Amino acid sequence: MTAGLTVSATAQEKYEQGKPNDDNYRYLDEYKALKEYIDYSKYPNFKLGAGTTVDEYLKKTTVYKMTNANFTETVAGNAMKMGSVVDGNGNMNFTKVKNYVKAATEAGINVYGHTLAWHSQQPIGWLTKLIADKPDPNGGEAYSVVASKDFRTSQTVGWKSSESEYGYTLKFDKTNGLNIHTTKKCTNSWDVQFLAMENIQIEKGKTYKMTMTVKGSQNGKLHSKLGDWSSGEYPDIPFTTEWQDVEVSYKGVVESSFFMLQCGDFVGDIYVREIKFEGYKGQTVPQTDEERHDTLVYAMDKWIKGMMEACDGKVKAFDLVNEAISGGGNDGEGNYVLQSSKQDNSGSWDVGGSAFFWQDYMGDLEYVRQACRLARKYGPEDIKLFINDYNLESDWDGNKKVKSLVNWIKKWEADGVTHIDGIGTQMHISCFEDDNTLKSIKSHITTMFEVIAKSGKLCRVSEMDMGYVRGKNNRWGSSVKTDQLTEAEHKKMADFYEWIIKEYFRLIPPEQQWGICQWCTTDAPSNSGWRGGEPVGIWDLNYYRKHAYAGFVRGLNGGEPAGIGSVEADQTVDTSKGVYSLNGMRMNTTLLDGLPAGIYVVNGKKVVISRR
Repeated sequence: MTAGLTVSATAQEKYEQGKPNDDNYRYLDEYKALKEYIDYSKYPNFKLGAGTTVDEYLKKTTVYKMTNANFTETVAGNAMKMGSVVDGNGNMNFTKVKNYVKAATEAGINVYGHTLAWHSQQPIGWLTKLIADKPDPNGGEAYSVVASKDFRTSQTVGWKSSESEYGYTLKFDKTNGLNIHTTKKCTNSWDVQFLAMENIQIEKGKTYKMTMTVKGSQNGKLHSKLGDWSSGEYPDIPFTTEWQDVEVSYKGVVESSFFMLQCGDFVGDIYVREIKFEGYKGQTVPQTDEERHDTLVYAMDKWIKGMMEACDGKVKAFDLVNEAISGGGNDGEGNYVLQSSKQDNSGSWDVGGSAFFWQDYMGDLEYVRQACRLARKYGPEDIKLFINDYNLESDWDGNKKVKSLVNWIKKWEADGVTHIDGIGTQMHISCFEDDNTLKSIKSHITTMFEVIAKSGKLCRVSEMDMGYVRGKNNRWGSSVKTDQLTEAEHKKMADFYEWIIKEYFRLIPPEQQWGICQWCTTDAPSNSGWRGGEPVGIWDLNYYRKHAYAGFVRGLNGGEPAGIGSVEADQTVDTSKGVYSLNGMRMNTTLLDGLPAGIYVVNGKKVVISRR
């Protein structure tokens, strides 16, 4: 045994180790938790954050322990968004938010709030009902269409059960509309289910006629529900092998309803071309612009007040506004315009049937100013408010989006009352095989940090994750899936993470640093709705450290930590006193190039042998 060599008897957690049974990953076992590498003497305000699936965190198992051990800040992926808390009738449930904030606070890490004002994942049923036409005092009732959907042109559905687990697919075409293809008979009819329509505004107790244009590969029936998750009407909808307009009556149970279809007991194809709901409703007249504005201020007030009360002063920072800038258009001053229902938002993500653009009704300036006023009214005195957006590192337009955002902040603050504390840059990025492409991207990341630093605002990298793209001059190529990535490509991604973190520290003054949040702590499952199957994590799907973990360590530490040396197999090292394994066994050779990759003790120091 080497004098002074001790071996810890404490078993490591999975997330403290590299991939097992692979010598190329043994060096990762020796690293400390990520947050241990933050130099608070240089960067006293820096926070290392993690995007967090709150349901998993609250189980207090691996995700909880890994997050608490490695990070100083946690950010809810979805649980604190308006659509996760407020239902289609304006009812608010903050139970999960309260439990999350309590658990994280007791664990000693900060919660960052995401997000207060956004256009996506909104309770659109409630919001549209609030600004809908008001009853005409001089009008009676009329029979009319309440809601309709033509799947030949509106080729979407809402939530759906797992297609892979229950053996079905949903597809669309311009002739038949929606095609439900089932390959097996499931245990329950509700195993195959999806929301065909959402936010149907009806009146309780009234009867409505639903007409569906439908056919199947054989005779059968669709099971249905008009209502919400707790109550509703459940008629069956019969169909034949010929197109028919099938009529079924429903009684209204909840004012903002979804229409669910189920067919787990059918094998074959079902085609749905169109769905229409009709009934009697009172004649209406439009609300005035002022009435709509005031009504939405009421809704925003109710939402922000509820969130701040649920957080009980423990959440000190929020994304005030998320993804405001469109990335196109011209505001008349050379900036991109804001996103809106009138703007082409095809370049945005996470925007679907739940989109509600507050600025359409409140104005581009007013909706941000009102949100800021309410957050400061109900939040803690020292609250920090950020504008969060993506593509701020854009290399295709010379960083025009971040420049536009800075100018929009100046407009919002021009009233002398509104104050924005910081800018969040999401940085959903990719590493590229092509060095020229990567060089361009790095150049524009540098410019982005310089623009934010010059603004004087706090800077937060808010949702960083990374994929990998192969090929020369392949800027818009598809990302390589995790199971196809080579060791060299993993290490190139690690080097890019290291560079980004070092560049943040180099360009953002310590007094403007908020921190960096890794959005995906683990790689994405193949069925994930976000970058499915991509190597976006710093741990793999089994919670083992990847080479990206080492990139984070080197970035945070400013280089390889002391005590861990890395040498190539052919590098000259004095091994005259022997080479030892970590458990104290003397190796039968003193030639490093005769040893497998791994960690060894040479002259009382740990040395990593890597083979690239």
